[in-house]
Amino acid sequence: MTLPPDVQDRLTCVANLLARPGQLDGVRIRCSAELLRTAVERSVARACGVGNSDEPVHALLISLPSHVDADVAHDVSQLWHALSRAVRQHGYELTPTVAELAGWHADIANVCAVLQPPLTLSGTIDLAEGTGETAAVR
Repeated sequence: MTLPPDVQDRLTCVANLLARPGQLDGVRIRCSAELLRTAVERSVARACGVGNSDEPVHALLISLPSHVDADVAHDVSQLWHALSRAVRQHGYELTPTVAELAGWHADIANVCAVLQPPLTLSGTIDLAEGTGETAAVR
């Protein structure tokens, strides 16, 4: 399953940064965490069916279990909160490590794929009785 371009671009950007871990300093790690967090936010909004709205992320995370499995919703919420803490870090806190960032990247790639809205068909399918043939989809 392919991810939406806006989510895939963020994951690719972070993957490119992770390919050169020696160049990742505190600022680049926080920027990467912000990219991952927005990828989660956009995936959650799509899963909740709101697309590009100004709906607060906390409200979307609360309603997420009604759209996806409760365990997935819990994992998404935990990831989003961890990334939020990494982005809004106090000076006395430790910067997340490259290993933590790589773990978040892998987890978010999996979660974003799970949060993709299911494919739905629109229209009706008429079945011709007795012939065993399927008529055209309208």
